[in-house]
Amino acid sequence: MIEEHRLRTLIHYETPRRADRPEEVTPQEHRRGGSRCPVPRQLEASEVGHLLNMLLEAYDGRRPAAQVRALVAPEVYAGLSGPRPRPRHRTQTVHTCTPVPDVVEACARVEADGRSFALAARFTRTPTGWRCVRFALLKPQQPGTPSRRAAA
Repeated sequence: MIEEHRLRTLIHYETPRRADRPEEVTPQEHRRGGSRCPVPRQLEASEVGHLLNMLLEAYDGRRPAAQVRALVAPEVYAGLSGPRPRPRHRTQTVHTCTPVPDVVEACARVEADGRSFALAARFTRTPTGWRCVRFALLKPQQPGTPSRRAAA
């Protein structure tokens, strides 16, 4: 049997809480992004680094791509999904910039098997949160081969 626990307000020490039930938001209000739905705050550089590590784990096959599906655009998800065991990529340095208010661009130096690679990503703010719309792991070009990106 599971017993439900509720916290009581200490009358003389705490301000009363609002009702335990959250306010209901209709689907129309949610789509409009009305005043009840707060705008996602700006991404910090450490959060961008954490997101890039999560995306690299999905890219390497160490994390199921379905876990990051809500964080990426469909084109990026298509590049991340699929069975492909790869060497473990680790971010070494991450740099971010904000070219416009609702966009964060990031570049990182990534290491795998003792080699360094460049990583470029672009995040855009949506009403539901931040979404990665570009993710490219740029590997050194072999002589005589056309250049290609690792993911969308």
